[in-house]
Amino acid sequence: MRVTERAQHAVRYAKQEAGRLGHDRVGTEHLLLGLLHDQECLAVATLGGLGIAPETVRRRVEETVGQGPGEPGMGFGLPMTKPATLVLSLAGRETMELEGDRLGTEDLLLGLAREGEGVAARVLQELGGGLLELREAVAAQYAAGVDPEPFPPERGPPPWQPPPSAELRRVIPLVHEHRLPSGDQLVLISLEIWSDWLDLRYGVVYATPEPEGELPRPPVLGTCEVSDRAGTEYINWTSSHPGFGMVRIHQRTFVPAPPAGTELLELRFSQPDTMPGEAPPQLVSTVDLR
Repeated sequence: MRVTERAQHAVRYAKQEAGRLGHDRVGTEHLLLGLLHDQECLAVATLGGLGIAPETVRRRVEETVGQGPGEPGMGFGLPMTKPATLVLSLAGRETMELEGDRLGTEDLLLGLAREGEGVAARVLQELGGGLLELREAVAAQYAAGVDPEPFPPERGPPPWQPPPSAELRRVIPLVHEHRLPSGDQLVLISLEIWSDWLDLRYGVVYATPEPEGELPRPPVLGTCEVSDRAGTEYINWTSSHPGFGMVRIHQRTFVPAPPAGTELLELRFSQPDTMPGEAPPQLVSTVDLR
């Protein structure tokens, strides 16, 4: 099941809302506030169909939870509460029950109401947006022929095939460990240098079990970039990793291979919850090729 771009942004906005309010976790109330950021999304349209104004929802949520004890921040790396994680699974179930082909912001809204016990569910119920009312409003939008929310744009270069004359030149063990803001562990395993490309292998060791439900585990790492002092342009052509488990092994293929005489490579991992236009916080590791 694919998640729409607006639904992905809503989850990122939720972290931003938790940081803005000085809270140390992302709860159902922050997910609801995150949905309100995009006035063009189907969740806001669904609330509008019930006569519920976004500003009314925002005011009621903020009156309920108040300002937290922490310093306001951007919310990067904040963990999600168990009810908020449950909402993501429930949203996926709503998508399937409505026979949809994508999880959109309207499904997140239904997941918040279906959870039933969090701040978001209570606020929605008080304003006349209980689960049955919201389901009817979503069904009415579908019946009216509303356009579905778009998927994220396709990213990355076209498929790449290694040349038939490939030659493995070096295997460099890395064995570096880094604690991620999410509380999980990044383990750099090895760097394989071939005649025309390089393969980076690393693992992510998760601190919590796989979430229940149909949705995949939220990402804890964003992009990965390779650079050297000569300014070589390394392109990440392919990436692969298994879908489940407490430990996931990733492989990223970059082209070209490091030029002869390259002494150091720099690996940069960004965080996944960077808002558009913002400079992403990065984790940097240096590999000595000498």
